[in-house]
Amino acid sequence: MKKKFYTVAVASLAATAVAVAPASAAGSFTDVAENNAHFKAITELHAAGIISGYPDGTFKPAQDVTRGQAAKMLAGALGLDTKNVVNPKFADIPTSHQYYGSIAALAALDAIEVYEDDTIESNETITRGEFAYMLAQALDLEAEGGSPFTDVPEDNDYAYFVTALYEYGIANGVSDTEFGVEESITRGQLAAFIYNVMNEFTEDDAEVVEPTKPTEPTEEQPSATSEDTALLETVFTKAIEKQQATTSMKATMTMTQSMNIQEGKEQVKVETTGKMNMSIVNKPMQFFVEGTMSMVEPTTGESIDMPLKMYMTEKDGMYMYEGMTKTWVKYPSDMFEEILAQAGTQINAAEQLEMLQQFATDFTIKEADRHYVLTLTGTGDKFTKLVQEQMSAMNLGLDEEMLAEMQNLKFDNFSYEIKINKETFDIEEMVMDFGIGMNIEGVVMDIKNKSTMKYTDFNAAMTITIPAEALENAKTMEDLMVLESEGK
Repeated sequence: MKKKFYTVAVASLAATAVAVAPASAAGSFTDVAENNAHFKAITELHAAGIISGYPDGTFKPAQDVTRGQAAKMLAGALGLDTKNVVNPKFADIPTSHQYYGSIAALAALDAIEVYEDDTIESNETITRGEFAYMLAQALDLEAEGGSPFTDVPEDNDYAYFVTALYEYGIANGVSDTEFGVEESITRGQLAAFIYNVMNEFTEDDAEVVEPTKPTEPTEEQPSATSEDTALLETVFTKAIEKQQATTSMKATMTMTQSMNIQEGKEQVKVETTGKMNMSIVNKPMQFFVEGTMSMVEPTTGESIDMPLKMYMTEKDGMYMYEGMTKTWVKYPSDMFEEILAQAGTQINAAEQLEMLQQFATDFTIKEADRHYVLTLTGTGDKFTKLVQEQMSAMNLGLDEEMLAEMQNLKFDNFSYEIKINKETFDIEEMVMDFGIGMNIEGVVMDIKNKSTMKYTDFNAAMTITIPAEALENAKTMEDLMVLESEGK
């Protein structure tokens, strides 16, 4: 029971941290110049919010793509439903897998290849031929002629799919005569394929994505005045521009939480408090988080203090201190890359504003003595989906069973307040008040949570160093699984 309450508390805190964390600023990619062959595809897909770069300002267009990453990007670009899916029951893709929804959605279209042992091998690099199959099948494309490439003869497994993409103008070869069917596809090439698809299958080829139309005001969503809207857009633009120039900051998050918990006929109430201190450096991306959550275990009356500690640097990777077992855990490199990419998700001011507006039934801006105060209230359906996706991508050390249960997390009504300094346009405080419904291992919870995040020490010189204790003693995820199986 003690472990169960610990995992519930960590999950809730993780959801809170994701929900109140400020978005990083948008900017052009430092390694994608205008003369790059994929410049237009990368920049326009980035502006549309379909792809993102890394926290150091790069996109890494020449970096290879894995089968799982390709599935996630393609499913997202095509707008596939990755939640209401039928489990294809692949041997290495449990429902808690970070790419489960995307892979299942593509499997329903017969758009992902399966190995003889019924595995997907999501961490393997995907070839151009394999992605041609994935894309052509997902779009249900048909080839009319023969392959124009010398390295893709008619008896090649991918000839039909490569030819279909070529005929539709979606994919060219690596040269005039070769497609590069056995070569790994790069991030830049994949962006180009998706960009060409969106141009080919939209009515207006000049636009990658149609702009979102403003929502018509209803009785539940009061119409804002044009002056309010103009001020809101101006403040957001300047705040995001300021974030773009911010190199580092510190933050403190405090949380109070009330959980009504029901397991069978038993019902208890648990009060929890938490505090986390954070240091964040943007370039190169690194952070340190340390805090404690405190609660009284209701069945025993035992006071439980749960320490949380996490370091991440590009040099050494990511380490987390697991408070219940008093063990340092080193995250695997592929998971670290996913977390790094997620932490670096970049959206411009207009997209940030649209993202918040889609959750809102009411969105206002007011002026206080030192701050612009933005207030957002709304219902939680869309917000739930965003937080679930972000938590799945971040994978905060929860096991597969816990991650599967986290899909049952649901946000209720919520309010979101942002305080922006009038003079500097720094985001200095965020307050979030919301309810969450959760079902963890048959335990049904109704959680009320209020969290406050305060940001200080902007652009102070900081270097984050992972302590020797963590570097020398950390267990890998595989080590922990072995110890758990041995009952240690």
